This record gives sequence, structure tokens and C-alpha cells, in this order.
Amino acid sequence: MIKLEVKLPDRPGSLIELIRPISENGGNIYGVLHYHDKKVNDLVPVSITFELNQDTFDLNLANIKKELKKKNIHIESIDVDIEKRNIIAIMTGHVFDTDILDTIKRLASKNVNVSELHAKFTDVAKISNVKLKIVFPESMSKEDLINELEKICDEKNLFLICS
Repeated sequence: MIKLEVKLPDRPGSLIELIRPISENGGNIYGVLHYHDKKVNDLVPVSITFELNQDTFDLNLANIKKELKKKNIHIESIDVDIEKRNIIAIMTGHVFDTDILDTIKRLASKNVNVSELHAKFTDVAKISNVKLKIVFPESMSKEDLINELEKICDEKNLFLICS
């Protein structure tokens, strides 16, 4: 697992320019976090987590770095061999009305990525169910993550189920 952090110009198509070399070199993308709220001088911090085939890992990673350099995308940091640790969480209640984006940003501030989100949404006034696949770093225990999720759910009056 690789975590790549860059700063992209805030203009249409720049995220595609980051993703394309990863995809073309066999990268399997697990999550992309685009921090518009931390934009400085028209540059938006972006964190992307992905895997590469182990057989061609070194060559593909070198090609990705080379392509990003050609596109003038500066790599802020790159962490290789991040252990993929994940859980599934289901939140039930007024998940959208209590700002699901806020929940995702709060998790991201703890270096926790929501790699998948599945929801059944009918109406703002009705209860929703949201399933999240959450990837968390080695530096965090599963119990700490669940405690953080419980804290958020308690504040927002949501019911939580974790795998």
C-alpha cells in the first residue's frame, strides 16, 4: 500500500492528471482525499492511497514518479508499505442531515480514510443507513478508531455497528 501526498492546482482536470499515471501503471486506488479547505495559493493538498503489483512494483512506482514530474506535480511525500487495515462501519440515523462530509473530514484529520461509502437515501427527514469501508493507519488501534467513531456518532445521535 502506498500513500502519496501532492498539491494540485485548483482547476478542472488536475485530479485526473494525478490519477492517470497511477492507473496506467497498474495502480489500484483505495482512496482519494481532496482538501479544498486547506488550499493555499490556488494549490489543494491531495492524498491518494493505492496498491501496485508486487512483481513490477519498483518499475511501476518509478514510472509514476517520472510521469508526475513531467506533469509538474510535486510529490510532497510518499509512504510505501503502509499496512492496509480496515473495518466496515454502518451508521444509522440522520446521517446526511448531520453532515456526512464533516464525519469523513474528522476521520481524515486522524489519518483515517473512508475508501468506500454506500448509502440508501430517500429523504432528508427520514432515517438513512450508510455503510463505510474505513482504512486506518498502523499507528492507530482498532479500538481507538471505534472510540472515535462512537464519539462522532454520539454527538450526532447516530447508531453505529462495526465489524
